[in-house]
Amino acid sequence: MNQVWSEGERNFIRENAGHLTDKQGAAKLSILVGRNITVNAWRKQRQKMGISKKPGRGVCKVERKQEDVCVEKPTGRCCQAQECSK
Repeated sequence: MNQVWSEGERNFIRENAGHLTDKQGAAKLSILVGRNITVNAWRKQRQKMGISKKPGRGVCKVERKQEDVCVEKPTGRCCQAQECSK
């Protein structure tokens, strides 16, 4: 059965995808929310959110696409705020 991802779960993925592997992230989120989150579910949700990782076993670095850059912020990073146009 497909579960609806809460905003808190998506925020956890957004904040931790850059320094956890998909396996580690799925395990930590499973403990946090009290339901089983598979590696494939974590990965699919991360990809739906537009967060891609650099290829390689155990590599935790996130790749930023040009479209993820917010033109409204002078730092060039997307603010990821709800009022942001990106």
